[in-house]
Amino acid sequence: MNIYFVSNAQTPWGDWGEVLAYGMIAWDEDTDIDSIERTGPYTPPAYIRSGLLVLTEPTKEALENSGLKGISRFEHLEKSHIVELDWQQWDAAKGISVYLELDGEPESIIESRPHDPQLAARMPAFWCAYVAGKVALRMDESVKSNDPSHYLEVVRADEHADFFKADVHGGYLVSERAKNWLEQHCPEAFQFALIPRPGK
Repeated sequence: MNIYFVSNAQTPWGDWGEVLAYGMIAWDEDTDIDSIERTGPYTPPAYIRSGLLVLTEPTKEALENSGLKGISRFEHLEKSHIVELDWQQWDAAKGISVYLELDGEPESIIESRPHDPQLAARMPAFWCAYVAGKVALRMDESVKSNDPSHYLEVVRADEHADFFKADVHGGYLVSERAKNWLEQHCPEAFQFALIPRPGK
């Protein structure tokens, strides 16, 4: 079984583009509840942020009916701070400063704008998918590369799962079946790196 490391698709404008595309996950210390802070109306159908696998409602429902294994439960994420910014119409070849005043950190894109309840109501519900499938990896820390296929190896994986969390490395991994499903249902949302097995 082929195992792939999953990461968000690349965005223009570095950290600023990541905030535009993926927003932030807010954590309430009193309630221990995570929520969504992001731009709209555009949202990817699924993405990874702050270590969470975030799905829109249509993606969650399709995944529940897909037959794919390895998700133990879903938790609703409140849309606590949604701001209108139709950045997808911007020219990615131009600098971000053409469109935004770069005051403060990238998070200020969201924090400096008021929450728009009407926009939030029009956008889909968001869910966090909790991954229960396990994969054991070997990591070569001597390799200096941003490509996980260069420094990770699959030692063993839960044969009955399609979504995995690793023992020695953060992030998510998927089976070939799950990769194909994500490419079909969440086109251009993710990029995948095939993680080799020893001797291959």
